[in-house]
Amino acid sequence: MKILEWWPEQGRIRVRFKYDPLLVDQVKQVAGRRWHREDKYWSVPVSSAGEAARILLPLGFEAAPEVEKLLNGEVQGISGLSEEFAVVRESGPDRDQETVASGDPTDWSVSRLNQEAQSILRKGFPETVWLVGEIMGVDRSLGRGSGAAHLYFRLVEKDPDGEGSLAEVSAVLWNFKADPSFKAFQSNDTPLEDGLKIRVRVRVDLYMARGQFQAVVEEMDPDYTLGELARRREQILAEVRRLGIEQNNLNIPMPMIPLRIGVVTSQGSDAWKDFHDELKSSGYAFQVSLHNARVQGSLAEKDLLRAFQYFAERHDEFDAVVVIRGGGSKTDLMAFDTLELAKAVALHPLKVFVGIGHHADRSVLDELAHSEKTPTAVGQFLVSWVDDSWQQILEKARRILRSSIECIDRERTRNVDRGHFLVSRGRRAVEIRADEQDRSRVRWQRLGTRALKQERNALVQRVLLWRSRAEGRVSREKSLLRMKREQLQSSALRGVESQGVALRLRTDRLSTLPKDRIEREMERWRARSGRIRSLDPVHILARGFAWVKNAEGQTVRRTGEVKVGDTIVVRLQDGSVDARVE
Repeated sequence: MKILEWWPEQGRIRVRFKYDPLLVDQVKQVAGRRWHREDKYWSVPVSSAGEAARILLPLGFEAAPEVEKLLNGEVQGISGLSEEFAVVRESGPDRDQETVASGDPTDWSVSRLNQEAQSILRKGFPETVWLVGEIMGVDRSLGRGSGAAHLYFRLVEKDPDGEGSLAEVSAVLWNFKADPSFKAFQSNDTPLEDGLKIRVRVRVDLYMARGQFQAVVEEMDPDYTLGELARRREQILAEVRRLGIEQNNLNIPMPMIPLRIGVVTSQGSDAWKDFHDELKSSGYAFQVSLHNARVQGSLAEKDLLRAFQYFAERHDEFDAVVVIRGGGSKTDLMAFDTLELAKAVALHPLKVFVGIGHHADRSVLDELAHSEKTPTAVGQFLVSWVDDSWQQILEKARRILRSSIECIDRERTRNVDRGHFLVSRGRRAVEIRADEQDRSRVRWQRLGTRALKQERNALVQRVLLWRSRAEGRVSREKSLLRMKREQLQSSALRGVESQGVALRLRTDRLSTLPKDRIEREMERWRARSGRIRSLDPVHILARGFAWVKNAEGQTVRRTGEVKVGDTIVVRLQDGSVDARVE
């Protein structure tokens, strides 16, 4: 059994416990402690009762009723107990520590001074007063393991124009676990913590053992504290709205596939583990970078601002920032309810996600960024978003594939139809050209035949003409010859002979002249017929030439009349082939 009890024989407080070296070390920290070898007990002076309670009650010690009254200030006297106890103590071995030495009877003892001061305070403040202040120095560890624990703290009035305080007073809540108003705070999920502004009804008193002026809390107003928290939150939001930045971060578009995540939380916390496990189990390639930061307490704001600044400076390396923490009390939200932090989130270049583990209450950050109830919920949202985006990408890919296949099928059908059309058109064009060529050949043959006939007729006419002319000339020459013969008959034989020779020569010339002329005309006709036959397309193609036409059936004479990819028709001696220009 571990207990603090009154020891009237020694005029001290006895510390009883089963031997434990760790507890012994704690007792040795109390001023004025003493080890009683004969009794096997430790004891502490009455003046150190409060200090002993602070150290030992959290370790499971209980306070006996007399000591409880002493700690509560319910008993009078230097010992904090009855006058009989005081007499015993004054005659005991510690009287030199707790009474004044013999001297001038007008001298006061310390206990008398404290008693008088306490009496004056109680007369000056006969009624309780309602007091408003900010909690500082609260020791939440007091009372663990004890059914009647006490809570010690300071109430501070902050300087509205600075960071310091205008005034402060020590306060105590006796047996706080049984206090109804304290239970009301707990039911509202609002534990008493540093920085919390409260309204309490107090009794002004003086703690006799230490001569300490203090406010003994009789009742607390939880509604005031909740209203103060809400007012503070609304004040910050009003300022953010005045600056016109309330929707800035909320209006940042959601990244298509947010895989590069910056995380702001306490390293090793359950929040970090839950969030990281959620992303890891998704199977997606999340790249998570943790910036360690405290998420509660007076230093949390500085850590959080530093973390947001870190990710803002590297915004091109991340897709989003997540600030998370595990569940906690309403007062834990105060770390997130600051104007500087609100501006840092509202103006952050990256999309911010908040998951601070509160199901009923919202912080300022919840109003300025995408908010989920828990770290796991934030992870689930990101995984769901990435999954939806991935499914959308797959669906778009499937649609593109289907459209491509349909387009290819349409183009294939169109090309087949176009090919059939072109083949049909080409075949028709070839047939037309073949017909034209046949007609041209027939026409040329007719023209050639007609020309030959004409030339032949002309030649015959010429032959007949020359023959007629030759015959006429021969006739004339004969007549002339006869005339000359008759004239020469009378000439000498010499002249006759001479004229006979000349006659023979002229006769030979006249007989050969028409024959040479006919042969020359026939040779000219044969040459012209050869030229006409050489112009026949069939003979041209037979010599290795080709007739090239485009898709419209027009004859191609120059390379500039076609381009790469055009379809052309090449007519050869024995048929046509289709070709593509490369």
